[in-house]
Amino acid sequence: MLFLPLLQSVFKFKKHIKPLKGAFIETKEIELNASTWLDGYYQKTEEDYLNENFGFRNYYVRLNNQVDYSLFNKANVEKVVVGKGGFLYEDNYITSYYGDNFAGKEILETKFKKLKDLQDLLYTQNITLLPVFAPGKATFYPEFIPDNWCKEKKLNNYEYSVELFNKYGINYVDFNAWFLSLKNITPYDLYPKTGIHWSNYGALISFDTLTRHLEKLSKLNLKNLGISNISFSNELIAPDDDIGIAMNLFKNVQPLPMPYAKYEWTDDSTFTKPNALFIGDSYFWNLYYEGLINNVFHEAKFWYYNETVYPESEPQREVNKLNLLEEIKKQKLIVVMATDCNIHDFGWEFIEKAHEALKPEMQNIIRRKAYIQNIAEEIYKNPQWINDVKKKAKEKNITVEEMVKLDAAYVYETDYNRPEVVELTEENKKRILNTPAWIQQIKQKAKEKNISFEEMLELDAKYIFATEQRKDLEKNKLP
Repeated sequence: MLFLPLLQSVFKFKKHIKPLKGAFIETKEIELNASTWLDGYYQKTEEDYLNENFGFRNYYVRLNNQVDYSLFNKANVEKVVVGKGGFLYEDNYITSYYGDNFAGKEILETKFKKLKDLQDLLYTQNITLLPVFAPGKATFYPEFIPDNWCKEKKLNNYEYSVELFNKYGINYVDFNAWFLSLKNITPYDLYPKTGIHWSNYGALISFDTLTRHLEKLSKLNLKNLGISNISFSNELIAPDDDIGIAMNLFKNVQPLPMPYAKYEWTDDSTFTKPNALFIGDSYFWNLYYEGLINNVFHEAKFWYYNETVYPESEPQREVNKLNLLEEIKKQKLIVVMATDCNIHDFGWEFIEKAHEALKPEMQNIIRRKAYIQNIAEEIYKNPQWINDVKKKAKEKNITVEEMVKLDAAYVYETDYNRPEVVELTEENKKRILNTPAWIQQIKQKAKEKNISFEEMLELDAKYIFATEQRKDLEKNKLP
């Protein structure tokens, strides 16, 4: 028994051994020479190689895994948790569901205020930026989480992010909520029992919904997807069984039959294929490898975790070596997608870096937004002004709110946005930013008004300008 592995290594009694599945780096043999021997590198590498390649190793690994799973309900795969009924999870989805990795309200508010500014700015440049919440398995199937992982649920990143998106008026798609709404209605499984990602069917209908949202926001006519002939199969297609296969058992965890659909593209001579950039986590692979992206978009790029560029044919594969501003300007559509366990790091610094790259143009958006809101407040406070606005709203057959925004925008363009006013306001902002106590006051007022620091800075700088201008007028007034 002890000599069997050695004999197998030499004589290869069994030539075809089922390989192990999963993500791991295979150790290669290296050449023995004086250098690798003297520095100990050969010994260490050869030891690792032999540990991974002794005879019948894969059988022993599967045997060990099978014993642990069958007797102790344990998975010997990093992060994998065996739930009730054999449902498989990754632990970070469970901790995210219970709120254990909550980033904090201030961090999320700062991030998503920038996202709103970025979305508004790109919209003015005819670029649609759409954030997407992909679903999470623990959120979808909390009833199968094992008892030893269950705990009191706290506020989590997903729930608070949805609250902020609605508060700031950010356009977004929420597949997490959509999947939950379909859970007890649709006869087709949206999540596989032995997989961590949405099912192939779930990804397919999500892609169709995503393109419809992009079409509505961008006013583009995109290619239409027709889904038909849905049937169930016990032979799962990747990645529906990705965790089950990675368990490396003698007898795989019994999956549930999964739905698979045929689809076709509707021919339409009027449709367009715009450039698109997708930034996301592993949930995007279903869409990418299915070939859906290339059928709808012209030059579709995927930045995996905002680090690696796909397709593989791209000359530069590292995102941090690209000119971000140039890449953004090439696109008509930008989608940032994350599942709930990654929302704490939503965009993986794309939002912050894009915000900084577009700072000069962003400043105009922030200035306009801050002033129009401030002017609108003044209109509502002034009885004569609001009455005039109501009359104009009635004449134009629009709402009072719409007319207030139009009046505020007019005042901004004719008074606040004059070059000399902008120049002096920028000088006042520099004065403020050079005074720590003043900065703290701005932060406090921004918090009270529930606006960004940049917006409050703009308003205070303009207030200084108006005050100094008024003093100059009074000083030069004739007796």
